[in-house]
Amino acid sequence: MDRIFNLDNPFFRFIGKLVDVVLLNLLWVIFSLPIVTIGASTTALYYVTLKLVRDREGYIFKSFLKAFKENFKQSTIIWIILLVVATILGTDIYVVYKMEASYANILLALFVGISVIAFFILIYIFPLQAQFENPVKQTFKNALFMATRHLPWTILLTLITLVGGVLTYVFAVIAVLFAFGLLAFINSYIFTKIFLKYIPEEEIERY
Repeated sequence: MDRIFNLDNPFFRFIGKLVDVVLLNLLWVIFSLPIVTIGASTTALYYVTLKLVRDREGYIFKSFLKAFKENFKQSTIIWIILLVVATILGTDIYVVYKMEASYANILLALFVGISVIAFFILIYIFPLQAQFENPVKQTFKNALFMATRHLPWTILLTLITLVGGVLTYVFAVIAVLFAFGLLAFINSYIFTKIFLKYIPEEEIERY
């Protein structure tokens, strides 16, 4: 009987993490409302979920707020760069799609290919910002490097993210409740495996 009500048993630990994910999702939604802060709030979200999957979480709100403040400037710069790139690529794809020139399909394939690479970078860059301290340029390089080096994991992360995006679009209420937090939490298990390869041996115990 004691085991059933032991707060350290797997069931209660699962419930505890689920509650944390819901809280994190609400924090992400609230802190992302100005739109321009989405980069910083996403970094803060991954900062906490990367700790959650390693059972190193502390106070959820305090950790989220700390990461949000510390990464605000750099994460916002990254977010703005990504928005500009997405706008340019989206416009190019739309214009080329409407073209009737013989080379239009070649250009369309080119821009779609670049968009896929940009999406891979998007998936990696905020978890990287949350885990490692690097300048903006190096963070972009690292995101591209890891995305291509760990391509099977990248494809899986892409599928998870796309499925999560579709479900969020279809069931909007889910997004408000836990979708973004749950997506980051699931992805963090994969990122933890990847990032472990880049942590110096002397720092692994603290990871």
